[in-house]
Amino acid sequence: MLSPYRDILSLPGARAFTAWGLLARVQMGLTGLGTFLLVQLEYGRYEYAGMVVAAIAVSYAAISPQVGRLVDAYGQSRVLRWGFAVAIAGRLAMIAAVLAHQPIWVVLCLAPLFAAGGTQSTHTRARWTHVVPDRHALNTAFSLESSLEEVLFIGGPAIATILATQVASWVPAAVAVVSLAVGGYGFLALTDTEPPARRRDARRRQGELQHASALVIDGSMPRIGAAASTASAHPPARRSYRGALRGHLLVTTPALVVTTVIFATQGALFASVDASTVAFAEELGHQHWSGPVLAVFALGSLTGGLLYGSRAWTRTLASRLLWGVSATGLGAASFILAPNLAVLGALMFITGLAIAPTMAVGDGVTHALVPRSRLTEGMTWTRTGMDLGIAAGAWLAGWIIDRHGSEGGFLVTAVAGLLGVAVAGAAWRYLRTRRAYEEQVSRDEPLAVAG
Repeated sequence: MLSPYRDILSLPGARAFTAWGLLARVQMGLTGLGTFLLVQLEYGRYEYAGMVVAAIAVSYAAISPQVGRLVDAYGQSRVLRWGFAVAIAGRLAMIAAVLAHQPIWVVLCLAPLFAAGGTQSTHTRARWTHVVPDRHALNTAFSLESSLEEVLFIGGPAIATILATQVASWVPAAVAVVSLAVGGYGFLALTDTEPPARRRDARRRQGELQHASALVIDGSMPRIGAAASTASAHPPARRSYRGALRGHLLVTTPALVVTTVIFATQGALFASVDASTVAFAEELGHQHWSGPVLAVFALGSLTGGLLYGSRAWTRTLASRLLWGVSATGLGAASFILAPNLAVLGALMFITGLAIAPTMAVGDGVTHALVPRSRLTEGMTWTRTGMDLGIAAGAWLAGWIIDRHGSEGGFLVTAVAGLLGVAVAGAAWRYLRTRRAYEEQVSRDEPLAVAG
C-alpha cells in the first residue's frame, strides 16, 4: 500500500518541500480551534469566537485568490516572503488585542492580515504538480497531501484544547505563529522545486492554445479524459468579457464554480463540527475531551486518505466526487443523534474515512479544469469556497449554540452536509462532460522516480 508514496517521495526535492510545507501547515490544525478557544475563554462568548473565526475565513476567501494569482505570475519566493511577514505580524497583533480585551471590532479588523500568505496547502500542491511524472503519481501526491493535513487535524485540536485550557488561552495561537514563521520560510528556501513564474504575456499565450486538446473529465487518459473521440474537435467559442471579468477563472471555467460551492459546504460542515463538539463536551462536563474527539474525526480521514491514494482509480472523477461528498454529508447528519462523546467519536471516525479522499478528488477536478499556468489560482478558489463555508458555519454555529446548545450546532452540521450532497448530485452529469487540459510539460532535466 505504501509503495506509491515511497515512489513519489523519491522524486528530487520532494521530501524536503513536503517536510517544510507540513511544518508550515501545523498552524492549520491550530488556528481554527485555537483562535476559537482564545476568544471564547477571554470574552466568554461562543458568538464572539464564531465571529472571529468567520472573519478570518472571509479574509482568506477574499485575499487568497489574489495571492494565488500573484504567485502564479511572479513566483512563490518573490510574493510569499512578504506575505508571510504580514501574516505573522497580524497573528501576533490579534493575540495581543484579545489578551488586552480590546473591543471585538478591533480583533475583527486584524483578521485580513492572516490571509496575506495565501493558502499553504495550494503552494505545496503546486510543487507536486510541477515535479510528478504522470497522472497516477499526481493522484497519489494529492492523497498524500490530504492525509498529511489530516495528521495535523488529529493532533491540532487535541493540542489546542490542552494548551488553551490547561496552560494559557494564547499558547495555541503562539505555536501557530512559530509554525508559519519557521516552516514557511524554510519552504521558500527550496527554490529547486519551485514552479516557474508565468507573467501575464505567458498566460495570454496559454489562453490562445488552451483548447488545443480538450478531453472529458473521466480519468482514463493523461490528466483525466475519456476516449479522445468523445471530445469535440471544435470546442465552442468562448465568450468575451470586459473589465474585471475578462479572463477570470470563475467566468472562463464555470465548472470551477461548482467545485468551489461543494468545498464551501464542506467548510461549513467542518467549522460547525468544531464548535458543536466543544459545546457538547462542555455540556457533559468534559470540555477537555473535545480535542481528542475531533482528533478521532481526523484519524478516520487520514486512514481513508492513505487507502485512497494507494491505488489507481478508473471511476470518473465526477462520480468519485459525488460518492465522497455523499458519504461525508450523510455521516455528518448522524452526529446530532450521538448520546455521548464515545458514540460521537465512533460516528466521526466512520464519516472521516471519506474526507481526505473527497478533498483529493476535488483537487484532481481542479487540476483537470485549470491550465498549469493558473493552477495555484484555481486551487485557491476551491479553498476560498471552503473558507467562505467555514465563515458561515463558524458564525452560525456559534450564534445558535449560545441560544440552543450543541444540538443546534450539530443541526448546522447536518444541513451543511446534506446541502453538499444536493449540489454534488445536481452537478454530477454536468461535471462528467467538462473539458480538461492536456498540456505538455518541458523540463531541462527529467525528474525520474528513484528505483
